[in-house]
Amino acid sequence: MDFTYLNLTDENNNSFYFNQNYLQRFEDDILFFLKDLDYMKKLEFAKSILNGEIKANNTIEGENDDIMEIEKADVPDRIKNLSKGYKYILENKEINKETLKKLYSILSNNLLDECDLNMMGKYYRNDKVYILKGRNLSIEPYMGIDEKHIDKHMNELFEFINDENFDPFIKSQIMHFYFVYIHPYFDVNGRTSRTLALWYLLNNNAYPFTIFTKAITYNQKEYEKNIILSKKGDITLFLKYMMKEVLKQLEKEYIIRNINIDLNQEEKQIIEYFISLNSNLTIKDLVRFYNKFNPRKNPYTLSKQVIIPLIDKNIFIKRNITKGRLYKNQNNYYIILNKNLININEKKLKYTNIKKYTI
Repeated sequence: MDFTYLNLTDENNNSFYFNQNYLQRFEDDILFFLKDLDYMKKLEFAKSILNGEIKANNTIEGENDDIMEIEKADVPDRIKNLSKGYKYILENKEINKETLKKLYSILSNNLLDECDLNMMGKYYRNDKVYILKGRNLSIEPYMGIDEKHIDKHMNELFEFINDENFDPFIKSQIMHFYFVYIHPYFDVNGRTSRTLALWYLLNNNAYPFTIFTKAITYNQKEYEKNIILSKKGDITLFLKYMMKEVLKQLEKEYIIRNINIDLNQEEKQIIEYFISLNSNLTIKDLVRFYNKFNPRKNPYTLSKQVIIPLIDKNIFIKRNITKGRLYKNQNNYYIILNKNLININEKKLKYTNIKKYTI
C-alpha cells in the first residue's frame, strides 16, 4: 500500500501514517459537492455555524445544551469558555506553544478541579492521565502518553502544523487525532483538540469543513472507535470517518439553507434532526431524537414550541395518524417535508436520501 508517513511519532518512536490513495475518492466526493456552493467557502458561513459547533463540542463531552440559550449572558462556563475560545482563534492567527497555552486557559477556565490545577506544569500536565473508553466506568481506561514525553510530542505537533503540507482538512484532522493521542492536559483535551483543528481550518480559509464537530455528534461511537484504532499507527480510517461525516453534515446544511422560508436556529435544528432520522418519520421519533442532544422536552412541549409552527408554515406536512399516543388526547402521526419549498440539486447528495423525507 502507498502510505504517507508523518513526522509525528508514538511513544515507541514509530511514525503515524495514512493511505492518501484510499482517501482520494472521499476527497473527490466533497469537492464535487462543494462545486458552485460558493457561500460555504466564505468566512460568513463558518461564523454562522459557530453556535452549533459550541453546542456540539460540549455534546461530545456528554453535556447537552439548548441552541437558543448559547448567546445568553447567563450560561455555564463550558459554553462561555468555548465562545471566548472561538473569538480568540478568530482574532489570533499564530499557533504555537504560547498561544495554545492561552487558548487552553480560556477553554478550561473554572472547569478544572483543584488537584488537577496543582499538578499542571507551565504548559502541560505533570502526572499521568486516564482516558475513559466511552462512559462505562467499569472498563479499564487508556492512559495518555507519559508526562515526561509530552513536550517532545507537542513540539512535533507544532512543527507539523507549521511545516508539512497537506490538504487543509486532512491536516486539521491529523492535528485533531494527534492532540488527543498526546492528551497533554488532565481535562478539556477533547474540546481543545477540536478547537485547535478549527483554528487551523480558519487560518487556511477552509470554511466548509469548520462544521466537523457537529458532524461527529451523529456517529460518536465510530469517532471514539476510530481514535482508538488509530493509536496503533494507521490513521486512515479516522480520516475516512471524518471526511464522510463532514460531507453528510454539509448535505444537511445545504438542504436546510435552501428552504425558501425564514427559520430560526431551533427550527433549523429540528429539520436537521428530521433528515437525520433512520427510524419512522413520526413526531414521537423526532422528539426522541431531539432528546438525545438537548435538555429533555416532552412531546407536548416540543410539538407546541417548534413542530406545529413548522406545520403551520407548511414546511412539515402531516400524514398518517398512528395507533400510538403522542400525549394525552393526541395520537402520534407521521410528517414529511414539503419538497416544493426546497430548491436543491439532488444529484449533489451522496448520503442523504432526500426522497425519503419529502413529498
